[in-house]
Amino acid sequence: MKQLQLKEEKLRVRRELKETAAVFSGSYVSEASRAVCEKVLQSREFREASVIFGYLSFRNEISVDAVFEEALRLGKIVAVPWIVSRSEMKAALLHSLDNLPLDRYGIRTAPEPVTLVKPETIDLILVPGAGFSARGHRMGRGAGFYDRFLARVGGFRLGITCDRLLREEIPVDEYDQPVEALVTETWFIYCKGL
Repeated sequence: MKQLQLKEEKLRVRRELKETAAVFSGSYVSEASRAVCEKVLQSREFREASVIFGYLSFRNEISVDAVFEEALRLGKIVAVPWIVSRSEMKAALLHSLDNLPLDRYGIRTAPEPVTLVKPETIDLILVPGAGFSARGHRMGRGAGFYDRFLARVGGFRLGITCDRLLREEIPVDEYDQPVEALVTETWFIYCKGL
């Protein structure tokens, strides 16, 4: 019975978070993205990372494109999700943000042929989510790609979100992978209580 309640609670919270994000204005997303990227670029985690894995934003997600641009300019290795099946993604090398094709979900991705980046070489992971709690709990979009990927990667996990998608509590189960810090347009928080 408890599993069913947890599943229903997760569905409810995910729906609320998606409804919240769906009405974000373009200007809010742009401003929040700019502020988030500035905080990431000023962080020790970014400065010390040689290999950065992050996502290519979709719809009203906070964009980390400016982080990628600076990382590439500095000669860092940048990798993004490469969907290999309905349940698995790998890290694909990204050389540029220009002329990126769309994957099966309509999300920008690395052009073929891809060069895969070994998960154990990744220093910093920029993790998207439908929402987060300050304790580092993450609500994904429901497919489980990131939870499975994060279970295999050892880099520093930095959740990327905005103030409006922070929640006091996020329901989690044993498969949900937490983040170690969170960045929003106003905060850079090291998560406690993981």
